[in-house]
Amino acid sequence: MFSVDQQDRSSSASMLSNSSMTASQFDLPIAAKFSNILPRNLLCADFQIEHLDMGSTWYRRYFIEKDHSTFVGYVDHDGPVIISIVLDNRTVNADCESVYWYRYVMRKKQLPDERGLLAGPPMLPIGDLPADELLKMILKTPGKQLLKKFVTTPELKKELLNLDETRLIKCYKIGVLYCTSTQKTEEEWFSNTTTSTAYEKFLEILGNKVKLKGFDGFTGGLDTTDTEGTGEYSIYDTGTWKDFTIMYHVSTLLPYEKSNKRQITRKRHIGNDVVCIIFQDIQRPFSPLAIRSQFLHVYVVVSPVKISVGSSRAYRVEIVCKDGVPEFGPQLPDPPIFDDPVLLKKFLVATVINGQNAAWKTPKLSEPFSRARGAIVQDIVMRLVPQPNNLITPPTSPKKASQDDLDSSLKRLFKDSLKSGDRPPEMAQIKSLLDQGANPNIRLLQPKPSKERLNNLYSQPSISQNQDSSCTTKSKTLQSIYSYSSSSSIGENDSKSTFSQFYNHKLPNILFATIILCDDPAYVKMLIDYGAEALPKDSHFPNAFVFAAKHGRVEIMKYLLENVPKLSDNNENLDNEGDDSQNVGGSSGGIGAKELKQYGTKIWSGFTGEVKKLKNHINRASNLYK
Repeated sequence: MFSVDQQDRSSSASMLSNSSMTASQFDLPIAAKFSNILPRNLLCADFQIEHLDMGSTWYRRYFIEKDHSTFVGYVDHDGPVIISIVLDNRTVNADCESVYWYRYVMRKKQLPDERGLLAGPPMLPIGDLPADELLKMILKTPGKQLLKKFVTTPELKKELLNLDETRLIKCYKIGVLYCTSTQKTEEEWFSNTTTSTAYEKFLEILGNKVKLKGFDGFTGGLDTTDTEGTGEYSIYDTGTWKDFTIMYHVSTLLPYEKSNKRQITRKRHIGNDVVCIIFQDIQRPFSPLAIRSQFLHVYVVVSPVKISVGSSRAYRVEIVCKDGVPEFGPQLPDPPIFDDPVLLKKFLVATVINGQNAAWKTPKLSEPFSRARGAIVQDIVMRLVPQPNNLITPPTSPKKASQDDLDSSLKRLFKDSLKSGDRPPEMAQIKSLLDQGANPNIRLLQPKPSKERLNNLYSQPSISQNQDSSCTTKSKTLQSIYSYSSSSSIGENDSKSTFSQFYNHKLPNILFATIILCDDPAYVKMLIDYGAEALPKDSHFPNAFVFAAKHGRVEIMKYLLENVPKLSDNNENLDNEGDDSQNVGGSSGGIGAKELKQYGTKIWSGFTGEVKKLKNHINRASNLYK
């Protein structure tokens, strides 16, 4: 699998990953030889389903057709629980004694569920389970509990089955986005109305073109009553791999809106998918950060290649993912070229399904699911067994600190660090205070800098001295930005005046204090996640990126460019959709697109001279990270 920070692992075919090559340049004997041998072997391979909790089928396989008991209630330290127990089988040991085996599933508010098989006492004479002994073995730790036994009615069976198999889906919705050889932005990709022959051939491989109106299969959220809603046709596949079904959200088949630059209808469907197939007319590097979406995590990049003169069309495949997506299969061949359409289709179907299963394990996608599932468990338990007030022992905790105490502690820690000029306070200390509700946007007095410090700020930086000669375009651009932001070309007198005024005013928040103290992007990420504003409302200060540039914080600059791309006052690029970049300052307390427009004129406050050049360099660097 390819991740955002990994290189193409097909190193022996590194010539194929050269973005300067075109499709006509793949006249490689080794590739032609490979295409005649390896695909035939792979055709017989049975790709494995990955990243699915197959144990969640226990209730269907071992319980639902048998008489079994369900215990619902509350357990100290676990909260609401639902426990199903069934006699699985009876064996005879070497001493000719009967051994009774019981299978259980304990569902809790917090995943994962507990499942197990244990040997217990024999059934009671009346045919009941020895519930007391079994529950003691299952719960393990002593504590207060209130559990009531219920007859497992057909309605309760259905409810528990749906709860257990929430993630065992058989139908997937996958995006398909077409990119021409000259396009670089998502606005261009989503606006395509004409396509290439290679792309149309690829869609024929991918699945069947079905008419949506009146379609009675899995729709993936597409409208089957009104052709103007989500288009007239789409691509549909079923039975290619095991018994999975896929409805593809194809960008060029979804309605095109002439008056809408961002193509909201197309983005609404594809941007809410977890996996997207990117078809490129000519292979080029693709970043998983190129499309703004909270849901898209896995991209399967497909591009046509010609492996020899007169041969049929072949396709190159690579996989790129956002950080946090675990490894998944099937493994790409080396080199990653497919000239058999049947194998290509089977490989792609297995890849997008396993890729989505893997992406569900990332915190961004798993945490909302866990909360929703926990709420269902709690609702079932509360409906059947009202919770008594004195059952669960409340956790002991120290007296809650007041808001003033929390803010004072936070301010004191950073004040001491600023005074000593040392690193910022320990991240764990700050995180603990922020978790308790401390305000990350408290104003901070800053110590007066020494004359030597001021002279260093006014002077031209020389970050390139520590750079390797083979630095990337992005690094060079950052150097250029840094030079402009600190250059005496801004005007030495202006520069001194500008930065002298910084020290006459309180810092906007602890984010700016951290930039003064260190060049730690992880620390900055934590503060922004907790609501520290990267775009202060104080007109005496620039945005965090410009402030970091002036203090030589190159790693922080890189992080801000990648993760807070709206720091320039270029209102044309503001996106009001529900994506990752909507809140500049994080999920709480940050500045969204509306506020960004309001304070856009303050971003460059205090900078004179060649400020336009600085702004252009920052915008150009931002585009490199898209």
